[in-house]
Amino acid sequence: MKKLGLTIAILAMMGFAVPAMAANFAFHGDMNNRILVYSNHVDWLDARNDSFGVINDDTVSDSYAELKYRYWTEISDDDNNIKGVYAIEIGGIRWGREGSGKSQGGSFGGDGANVETRWAYLDFQVPFIERKARARMGLQPFKANSYFWQETATALHFSSIITDSVDYELAFVRSVDKFNDIADNANDDIENVDSFYGRVNFKPADDLKIGLFGLYMWGDPDNNDPADFGEIDSRDYEIKQFADEANLGVFTLGVDGSASFGNFFVNWDLMYQGGDIDDVDFFDAIPGTLRNSKNNVVPDVPAASGDFDLSAYFLHADIGYKMGKAKFTYTFWYASGDDDPNDDNFDAYLAVDVDREDSMTIFEGPFVDDVTYFTERPYMLDKGFVMNKLAFDYQWTQNLTVGTAAMYMLTAEDFEYVDGNGNNQSEDEIGVEINGFLKYKLYKNLEFALNAGYLFAGDGMDFFEQGTSRDGSSDEDIFVSSARVRFKF
Repeated sequence: MKKLGLTIAILAMMGFAVPAMAANFAFHGDMNNRILVYSNHVDWLDARNDSFGVINDDTVSDSYAELKYRYWTEISDDDNNIKGVYAIEIGGIRWGREGSGKSQGGSFGGDGANVETRWAYLDFQVPFIERKARARMGLQPFKANSYFWQETATALHFSSIITDSVDYELAFVRSVDKFNDIADNANDDIENVDSFYGRVNFKPADDLKIGLFGLYMWGDPDNNDPADFGEIDSRDYEIKQFADEANLGVFTLGVDGSASFGNFFVNWDLMYQGGDIDDVDFFDAIPGTLRNSKNNVVPDVPAASGDFDLSAYFLHADIGYKMGKAKFTYTFWYASGDDDPNDDNFDAYLAVDVDREDSMTIFEGPFVDDVTYFTERPYMLDKGFVMNKLAFDYQWTQNLTVGTAAMYMLTAEDFEYVDGNGNNQSEDEIGVEINGFLKYKLYKNLEFALNAGYLFAGDGMDFFEQGTSRDGSSDEDIFVSSARVRFKF
């Protein structure tokens, strides 16, 4: 009874407080139920599996169901000068699976765990500035570029307009916080991982947008003793995987944009990266050898150690045409790769934290995207990537959309390895993938979707095969099919 009385009192106070604050409440949800209908090589797809994305000679099939639910509340004043947002996420919870997720605090991608705080931030109009100028602080959606960094991050973000056709953004992001224990740190160094980000967007015409951006990330974990060097391996070649272990001083400069000319449209991204990644051991991951502390397959001796110079680049373009209910799109991108794991240069393009969905068999194309993918970034290992994709989408009816795509994929640099018969091999062809999807609105906010992809494996995929079947020629194709029922409001 005491608990009931306390609850009634709190609700009563809220009832008096809401009119006084003149607050507006909005509640949203995304209830996503996903199914891996079938895969013939879940050994390749499971990014967290101990098998490290290997391809066995025999079929390794699986199917399962999972859920990921996200709910968020927005509270604002009548003038929308102040807005607070809080979101939780539940999942992905596998039907019948025991265990819980890991906790990451305010680091890359949210705080993890079974029930995670996905967003928690304050967004407000900066006072004393007449034009639109918003500040956003806390755990929030952050985007520098969808091929570089687009995920939840703890940040202070500022955006404003200069003219009707020019606006800009500034942000400070803290990705890793290390408490300074003076007893263990005689030099009193700050060992956090931080970033400064800036962007200027131009809109010279209604059908033309151009953005210029730059991001500098730095951090010093004080691992200058070779015995304490951080570890980077090509399987986890992504900044979020080693940011807390490496001495970072990395910059990325880019230009992106979009344009349309009648029914034609084009999108583009171009980035260059430079800087230093110091005090690390680099391991060239090879399927079937020893494992490091992250449970990835690596040799027991690093390919190179010490300080590395980063020099890499990335370019992307979409060229498309809309014709009534149909849309045709050709996509190309090139992510530079590294051809020598033993030198002191990193020539392979590095993403910070992204979720690419372009391929069903390589990236996060399956709807069960929490685990079932080989890589979430737009490249493979440290070998870069070359994508050629032709897609066709058609809105059949108001409720039904279908589409298909064909992809020819390679790595920018060869996989160089000794096969199961002791022969040297050098291959770069990932193969040809054919996929398709169907999306149908059962109700206004309830969608059923089905997709599938088949990779006709190229000889570069032989690198991931096992035993004597690892002979320079691919032996196993990969098939994935998934479905979802999703309620969004």
